[in-house]
Amino acid sequence: MQATLENKAPFISLSEITKSFAGHTVLHPIDLQLHPGEFHALIGENGAGKSTLINMITGVHKPDRGLIEIDGSEVASLTPTTANQFGIYAVHQELSLCANLTIVQNIFLGNELISITGQLQKKKMREIATQLLKEVGIGDLHPDTPVIQLSLAEQQLIEFSKAVYQNPKLLVLDEATSALDPNQVLTMFNRLRELQKEGLIVVFISHRLQELFDLCDTMTVLKDGQQIVTRPIEQIDQDELISLMTGRTFSDLYPVKPDIEEVMSKKEVLVVEGLTLPNIQNLNFTLHEGEILGIGGLQGQGQQEILRSLFGTTRIISGSIGLNGQKLKLKHPKHAMKAGIAYIPADRKSEGLLLTHSIRFNISMGVLNKISDFVGTVRSKHEKETTNFAMKRMQIKAQSMEQPANALSGGNQQKVILAKWLERNPSIILLDEPTRGIDVGTKKEIYELLRTLTQSGVSIIMTSSDTLEIIGLCDRVLVMYEHQLNGALKGSELTEEKLVELTVLKK
Repeated sequence: MQATLENKAPFISLSEITKSFAGHTVLHPIDLQLHPGEFHALIGENGAGKSTLINMITGVHKPDRGLIEIDGSEVASLTPTTANQFGIYAVHQELSLCANLTIVQNIFLGNELISITGQLQKKKMREIATQLLKEVGIGDLHPDTPVIQLSLAEQQLIEFSKAVYQNPKLLVLDEATSALDPNQVLTMFNRLRELQKEGLIVVFISHRLQELFDLCDTMTVLKDGQQIVTRPIEQIDQDELISLMTGRTFSDLYPVKPDIEEVMSKKEVLVVEGLTLPNIQNLNFTLHEGEILGIGGLQGQGQQEILRSLFGTTRIISGSIGLNGQKLKLKHPKHAMKAGIAYIPADRKSEGLLLTHSIRFNISMGVLNKISDFVGTVRSKHEKETTNFAMKRMQIKAQSMEQPANALSGGNQQKVILAKWLERNPSIILLDEPTRGIDVGTKKEIYELLRTLTQSGVSIIMTSSDTLEIIGLCDRVLVMYEHQLNGALKGSELTEEKLVELTVLKK
């Protein structure tokens, strides 16, 4: 495949591209050529320069020095509009959909089909939208469904479909699979391979390393703004890739697990019996002190609803929940918080943080009783001391505690959420997609933190659409299938093969 690509003239060439912001060089000279039909992985930790480079390709930023050529001709001033005219589009992890518009309205926004009489061709747009949804495996959705009613994964697939409708020549996929489960990723990849035959170029960014090897032909690794290597992907493996990025290897990524028998011998801190939710019937499970319990399965099998029910945000129809031998009533998050339960949502930007507010505000809002006096006035000194301690504990990288949350990387945003909850000293932490869209180095930091917490007696229940993360981090995994518990795996049984089997086959 590599030889075939190199025999074609490049669609876009970047030569000696550099970029600085406020006197700080974020991209050292970069040379990159992308050929028709090439699927190119762009790899690096947060801050490595990936976003700046794709902003060059999509016309968001102009290089300080260097040359950009498209179809053999120099492009002196590439803008987002001219990039689109050349057939360059991007799908980002942070969605650009309008939540209150329908699926079809979002897909055709700005590109509506108009008849010669000036009327919207609604029927034709619905037909096209329906076909696009089928191609990415969500054909059961009605195109007139408001986007606000959809899951995060469905929204990502609609964002992808919207870009595909533009018939791109070059498609940047920036963490565009971060909310998808393995089956949804496979469906997207199959669609991309169909388009590859027509010459589509993909620049693919993902912190799920296996996806890079499953999809891409070539790979460029960036570190500290430097182009470390560009190489055919068959000439590199995961260990070497992680080493190039971070100086570590894949085997170092996950902390050593305790002996499973030791975990299971500890007291049961949470006992769930006959839990019935709107989409789940008669669920039974236990959680041990210091255990990391995973809830696996394909996207949308009730994992998130289980976590939310334990935090009081999903209605419990029947069943009982016992915490340390006492029955819990979880009708509101305040009940869960009072019981020492914390919840880290999957969508940190809309549910976990107040993005325009400072790190200090986001952390301190969770512990107002701790930093306020008896009449409810926040004590500034205590607030700053608490924030300083939390930032050091979580190794949050920021200019100061006054930096707004939306100015942080995804990994540091996640650390702020964790810091906020850890200041409450929870005994149980509910984690929904704890490392979604986070680089490998920060993932390792979070994994080590979680294992340290369990060693101090904290118990964790987590979900993740990353199968390897579930296997690498959890002591035991409950697997959901068609909204029912299909089995549990622990110790040596917890393998990728057995997990996938329970995910797709009824036991």
